[in-house]
Amino acid sequence: MKILKLLHSCLLIEEQDKAILIDPGVFTYQEKALDINKLEKLDYILITHEHPDHMHMPFVQELLVKFPNVKIITNNTIATQLAKENITATYEGDSIVSAIKAPHEKLWDKEPPDHVIFTLFNKLTHAGDSLHFAANSEIVALGIQAPWGSTTDAVNFALGLHPKVIIPIHDWMWKDEFRKGMYQRLAEFFKTKGIDFKTPETGDVMEV
Repeated sequence: MKILKLLHSCLLIEEQDKAILIDPGVFTYQEKALDINKLEKLDYILITHEHPDHMHMPFVQELLVKFPNVKIITNNTIATQLAKENITATYEGDSIVSAIKAPHEKLWDKEPPDHVIFTLFNKLTHAGDSLHFAANSEIVALGIQAPWGSTTDAVNFALGLHPKVIIPIHDWMWKDEFRKGMYQRLAEFFKTKGIDFKTPETGDVMEV
């Protein structure tokens, strides 16, 4: 499995001749972390929830111009929003992608939105903004800091899941120097627990 980190929570997964983009958010779009012109194929777009750092409508629309037959899987709230733009989406997974309802972490100033997590090829789970779900995937893409939770919360949750590999996501807010230092600390800590914590830069391809 090839995993390309495209800033924050956006990942491009390539496996079994399928290309899957997860959470095409505004940070990835504004910083041009993904060059759509260089993207040769796209089979799925997966969107965990409606917050702009996970779904940016102009980003989705540009992807659809090049890949009009891409399958979009998301929650019912976003499917309704996309339908207003004449974009078809579904909550139903298939043999490659499973979509499972999982709670967005609590927010102090508003109700959390509808939220799903995705498991791909029975191998990788993208957690979006949730730290409350069960998964036995070998690889977990996990939010490691956010307004809704701390790095310590994420670490403790990950220890309970105990995947083989952790891909850090939801870290756009960290300055690069600090992020790299935290990555190193986390990698060293998880190594003692038998977990491979990856330390990707934007644009890095990881083979897992």
